[in-house]
Amino acid sequence: MRSNKKKAFTLIELLVVIAIIGILIALLLPAVQAAREAARRVQCQNNLKQLGIALHNFYTTKTHFPPAGANYGWCRQPHSRVKEIDFVLNHHGILLMLPYLEGNTLYDQVDFNQASANITSGQPAHGGNTAIVPLAGDAIASGNALVVSTQLSVLTCPSDLGNPLLPTGSAYGIGNTSLRGVKTNYDFSVLQGYECDAWRKQAKAKRFVPQYVFNPPLLPVRPMFGENSDTTITMVEDGTTHTVAMIETLFDVSNGETSAWGYRGWVMIGIDLPTNSINAWNGDYVQDPRPSQLNSAGYAGSLHPGGVHFLMADGSVHFVSEDTDLITIDLLSRMADSRMVNVP
Repeated sequence: MRSNKKKAFTLIELLVVIAIIGILIALLLPAVQAAREAARRVQCQNNLKQLGIALHNFYTTKTHFPPAGANYGWCRQPHSRVKEIDFVLNHHGILLMLPYLEGNTLYDQVDFNQASANITSGQPAHGGNTAIVPLAGDAIASGNALVVSTQLSVLTCPSDLGNPLLPTGSAYGIGNTSLRGVKTNYDFSVLQGYECDAWRKQAKAKRFVPQYVFNPPLLPVRPMFGENSDTTITMVEDGTTHTVAMIETLFDVSNGETSAWGYRGWVMIGIDLPTNSINAWNGDYVQDPRPSQLNSAGYAGSLHPGGVHFLMADGSVHFVSEDTDLITIDLLSRMADSRMVNVP
């Protein structure tokens, strides 16, 4: 007689199967994560390629590259400028590039005669008196605030896990509104500058030059961009293949705030390559629940393992190792010092 009793896994067999499945998952998971990061890195690279095309389309139309920004409203000194401004706009250079980034609808909503953010934080005397440089017009009433609070996928690295929104307030925010500025993962190559009296007093041993203002006498050591810059191809004497135009950064920084894509607020100058290394993390970031945090605003960094993307002036995009020496990075950032180096 046949037995009707069905065979089943013993407890030991079941545990062995579970263990095998666990081992397979452990082996496959890193490969899956690596594949996903590779896809995110390609998307990030494509974002920068689009920005490179936009830069050159802007150039074709205007016969010069866009500035890093126009008429900043924070921390200025009349004696430190080539030409003092009469009113504050706080426009980011990317705002001017919207038509070349398939952003015509947003661009048509911008009133470029009025400010893109109502920021005049830390602004000292203008023209030797106590007057504050006035805003060209109200960012909120003009509708500009609504534009710069829009998130654009082309300006967002898919690997970045940080908060893309800026806080409200008078330094980093748009102004007296609940609308919040949106950060960008890609910004222009500039030089750090210091214009506040308070900062000068804190560093009496040094004399800081306000280099983020585009100062023609500094041309040999200048990056391509600065406040109110109007760089042309002929000014890039080292060659467009040897000069950095834009760099990747992170939303999460320890000091300050990553720049908005639509306006310039407190210390939102762009990316300062010569002063800082790539992926310079905050000293306490290991204890932070976030994956990583750059030391400060204006640093180059990414969550792609091992490096960061550079957009060169010729429109090409390169992934540069975080171990690249600062001398090479410095030379790549300069556009006319006659010491040309190739992208490593």
